[in-house]
Amino acid sequence: MQISYIGMMTQEVGIKSYVKVSLKPDNEMLDEVVVTGYGNFKKSSFTGAASSITTEKLQDIPSLSVQDKLAGAVAGVQVTSTSGQPGAVESVRIRGMGSINAGNNPLYVIDGVPVMVGNASGFSYSDAGNSLLSTINSNDIESMTVIKDAAAASLYGSRAANGVIVITTKKGASGKMKINLRADWGFSNRAIDYRPTLNGEDRRELLHLGLVNYAKNSGDSEAEAQAYADSKIDGFAAKPKNGYTDWESILFKNGSHQNYEVNAQGGSEKTKFYTSLGYTKQEGITLNSGYERITGRANLTHKADRVTLEASTMFTSSNQNVNSEGTSFSSPIMCVAMTASPSTYPYNEDGTFSNVFPALNGANPLQTATYNYDRSGIIRTMNSLSATWNVWDNLNLKETLGYDFNQTNNRVWWDPRSNDGRSSKGVFQRYMMNRSKLNTQTQLSYVKTFNRHNIDFLLGFETEDYKYDYTYTNGNTYPSFLPEITNAGVSKGSSNIQSYRMTSYLGRLNYDFSGRYYASASFRRDGSSRLARESRWGDFWSVSGSWRLSQEKFMESVSDIITDAKIRASYGVNGTQPADYYGYMGVYEFGYNYNGSGGSAEARFYNPQLKWEKNYATNIGIDVTLFNRLSISAEWYNRDTKDLLMDKPISAAIGVIDSDGVSNMLVNVGSMRNRGFELEIKSTNIQNKELLWTTALNVGHNNNTLTKLDGEQQEVISGVMINRVGEPYYSIYAYEYAGVDPKTGKESYYINGEDGSRETTTVSSKANKTIIGSIQPTLQGGLTNYISWKFIDFNFTLTYSLGGHVYDRASWLQSNGGTYHYLGNIPSYYKIEDTWQKEGDNAKLPQFAYGNRNIASSRWLLSTDHLRLKNMSLGFTLPAKWSEKAGINKLRAYVSGNNLLTWKAKGMYIDPEVPANGLSTFETPALRTVTFGFEIGF
Repeated sequence: MQISYIGMMTQEVGIKSYVKVSLKPDNEMLDEVVVTGYGNFKKSSFTGAASSITTEKLQDIPSLSVQDKLAGAVAGVQVTSTSGQPGAVESVRIRGMGSINAGNNPLYVIDGVPVMVGNASGFSYSDAGNSLLSTINSNDIESMTVIKDAAAASLYGSRAANGVIVITTKKGASGKMKINLRADWGFSNRAIDYRPTLNGEDRRELLHLGLVNYAKNSGDSEAEAQAYADSKIDGFAAKPKNGYTDWESILFKNGSHQNYEVNAQGGSEKTKFYTSLGYTKQEGITLNSGYERITGRANLTHKADRVTLEASTMFTSSNQNVNSEGTSFSSPIMCVAMTASPSTYPYNEDGTFSNVFPALNGANPLQTATYNYDRSGIIRTMNSLSATWNVWDNLNLKETLGYDFNQTNNRVWWDPRSNDGRSSKGVFQRYMMNRSKLNTQTQLSYVKTFNRHNIDFLLGFETEDYKYDYTYTNGNTYPSFLPEITNAGVSKGSSNIQSYRMTSYLGRLNYDFSGRYYASASFRRDGSSRLARESRWGDFWSVSGSWRLSQEKFMESVSDIITDAKIRASYGVNGTQPADYYGYMGVYEFGYNYNGSGGSAEARFYNPQLKWEKNYATNIGIDVTLFNRLSISAEWYNRDTKDLLMDKPISAAIGVIDSDGVSNMLVNVGSMRNRGFELEIKSTNIQNKELLWTTALNVGHNNNTLTKLDGEQQEVISGVMINRVGEPYYSIYAYEYAGVDPKTGKESYYINGEDGSRETTTVSSKANKTIIGSIQPTLQGGLTNYISWKFIDFNFTLTYSLGGHVYDRASWLQSNGGTYHYLGNIPSYYKIEDTWQKEGDNAKLPQFAYGNRNIASSRWLLSTDHLRLKNMSLGFTLPAKWSEKAGINKLRAYVSGNNLLTWKAKGMYIDPEVPANGLSTFETPALRTVTFGFEIGF
């Protein structure tokens, strides 16, 4: 008789009248699999730093973003977004930023093939962008592995300096075909109360006080000042006949979500398949914000004797509609927060659109939203085909061909009835872009066991060809409101083609002795067309090892407590290519106007010394499993980035200047360091026949330091940002705010003189700017719990961040009575009772007075400390004995949510999940989405 149970070792016992069996834990079976793209390994034998997550428990989360599945799930991974609009581009940082000009996004590998990611939009009118990763149905994903150190990442060479995210899609299974249907519907609103403003009456009262203070500061008496304010207030805060306008209710709305999916899997022992079809539609919280997507996927595996064939194909058609953000006149976010005051109104009495918007130069935000649009559509297909031939014994030869293609069609219309298009009598812009990446791989692998010696080696050859071409057209002077180029009175166009190629050789050797001592080495040599022949080839490598202490005899006495323990270390080098495909070339640029004729000019010097940025990564980790229930992984790492690619200014006097009027040369000069630790704890709290409860906690700390700029400068200042050697790259540089001066009611600042004194002044020019904070958090991570009891399942993830900052650069709102306060809205934190009124007041806010101006200081440095209920789901599954009677395998109903609750720092009036650069203006905040759905399986 054979007895087995999930997570336990199978035992065979003789059949007797009474049998007592005690199953032992199967540590190997419980060990998660690390998928590296160049082989799969059990974590017990993996010598590097990687974390794996399965998406099964996250399939209910109503998010278009693949990256949202990573939020709070993996230590050392920071996921941020520049916008909460559906389909927006998100930023992922693994162990901090390691580059300035060459990019900081990780490499994404899907089913062994590197794919294209990033922003597919050709226009920058919206900060949201159109994410290529949003074209992927995240419910087609089986698992994701985040590779964080050089042990496995070095095999990806010049693309893996910022880590690798390996995605495995769902595959078929032998047996009866299974069909699964899912559908859910829901709604969205803002996850936080974003930049709240004063209501009409409170605004009028505050502006009146500001006029009084202005007059009194000019020498008027109290009575004269009151009379002056009374005569001017209606010009700034009039009471509309129909009452004050609630612009939030006009320009914002509740968003919606709907999703429908069907998938099937099955097959025989030789042929297995998985296929899916999905439709998703999300409407954002502003009038022109939404995303619609159709996806289809088919994965096929066939085994014939000694050959295994695998084929995968994905097709997506998506359409995105976005509104402008940032400081655009047509941004609804800015209008609600700043420029459309309660005293303005959308319509005139005759029903026409009003143009009384002094802060917007007469631009009516509702009129703009009605007539203008910014739309983009993406057609994408990802295909891969591989054949694995078992040559002999465990010697396998694998050939892989991958092709990723997407076409983006951007369309922007500025109607002649809007301010954007009025002067040009309408503007229509169209951007057609094609991107393609062809990847070929040849791999020879061999796995063999000799007594207690285990060897695994891999040899490979790869090529990658990328091509990007676009056509841009622009039309204006429209006699009608039909936005096509052919209808324009004036039109123009341009086009361009860019491409690069890379060829690579790679090898890897893994060795372990008796499952106790592990060693691994890898090497990759890349040749890139982005670099000159003299510097084209780069060598990337890693060495790593681990010692599994739990397999030693001296650990046997505590084996019931410490069921598994391992120490590991790795060191290696990987790199980053220049973002500019032709940055090394000395080139002439055409398109200049030379005395009325077409001309060209030398734009850049030839630079044969331009080479890769290189990352030198060290990682030391320890993994311990206690009582076969609690696993703890701790990591310390150091990542030194050298030969940073930077644009070094050169003299323009010699005539080398590009078409933008900039005279720079791309060189390898800087260096940067990221150093930190990570902790992951996973526990199985309860596990029996009816109840399962698991918990996972992760903590990450990263310290970024700029160690060198160009060898000459020690700092570069840009606005409120400073890049100073010895400090984090994204440091915030401004005056240090010292509160309100009780005597004058003005803002005061610490002088911060060379003597270190803490004296204050109300004259900012007498103070010295200083580094007031950094965007990098001290700690960040997540907490996940999963509970299933009988027919109920419950899952939630909390994300948190401590110690980071964001700088609010919406300076127009920070003037204590400046121009835009009198032309537009006023933040709700300007409360009259908190403002300085008379000499001696220890006030929270300075005196509010007409004509004040804003000063960049630490007053506008906000803490990003927060705890967020990132996602949660509750499901109810009909017991099998009932569902089977109805002829179905599974019937489940569920409710799920995303960004449901946010606990943030006091005074934080913007979303704490801030843009990667730590500067905030008027971004669309994160969406809170709640959905209700069901799942049926046959």
